Amino acid sequence: MRVERLLSMLLIISQKGTVTGKELAEHFEVSLRTIYRDIEKLGEAGVPIAAIGGKGGGYYIMEQYNVDNLFLNEEEAHTFMAVMDNLNVLFGKNKLFNDVVLKFGQTYKQERRASDKWSINMSHFSMEDELKEYLVLMNAAIEESKLLVFDYINRRLEVSERTVEPMQFAFSRGEWYLVAFCRSRQDYRRFKLVRIHNLKLGSRFEPRESVSKERMNQIFEEGYYRRSMKVTLRFTPRIGMQLTEHFPREKMKETEDGHYIIEDYFPYEEGLMKYILSFGKDCEVVDPPVLREEMKKYVAKILISYND
Repeated sequence: MRVERLLSMLLIISQKGTVTGKELAEHFEVSLRTIYRDIEKLGEAGVPIAAIGGKGGGYYIMEQYNVDNLFLNEEEAHTFMAVMDNLNVLFGKNKLFNDVVLKFGQTYKQERRASDKWSINMSHFSMEDELKEYLVLMNAAIEESKLLVFDYINRRLEVSERTVEPMQFAFSRGEWYLVAFCRSRQDYRRFKLVRIHNLKLGSRFEPRESVSKERMNQIFEEGYYRRSMKVTLRFTPRIGMQLTEHFPREKMKETEDGHYIIEDYFPYEEGLMKYILSFGKDCEVVDPPVLREEMKKYVAKILISYND
């Protein structure tokens, strides 16, 4: 519907700051002529949209105009509430979050039949109760600028006590993480919650200068590549398209004989060899040679346990 497109367009321009007509046309899959007409309609409705020509230009909303409504249709509201209901279980003691859920639920009342279409569970099968407790502690630490102290098991199965300045908790690729400045490593780190044990609140600290999301992602990416090596893996035709469960589709290359090649960077550690072995006989290390030799030695050590 055109009305929904106009509202969505208004939100996109408001959030991004400056958007070109081409970007809007591609997003909504309509012609540039249609976008021009929609912009005119928004202007007629009193929305102060201006345009900058040339490279780096586009449409923008003039200052002192706020877009302060959610503009969710019924289906979008039901989807959002399904996510909120699950998070409400995890953040049960968070007053601010509870108030948001309550206000949103009052605004978008839904029938039981509609909400039953969605079932979302963001807890971890091995630490559901701990996850709730940890999220409450982490939230308190972030809001009150308090340190967090815990034992952490790294990829090499080494346990060390960490004292960190918490910044945020994040859910990514099916896992919960704590993003913080680690005083032990004197750098920003992302800690997987399933590897955190004996989490406790510490003393207050003076918050550091905020770091942008882009800069934080750059820090983590640089750290990942510092401890990684480029690996080429070959998979049998049998496993085929199941590889999309583990790798981005753009990383997959099919050979003429039906095999699949994956080239990517992986942390060079024991966890990498365990990961490769999880594919069984359907995976072979092609490159680098040093990893092939390490795999042979690792498998030989495993066989010792089965020599009667």
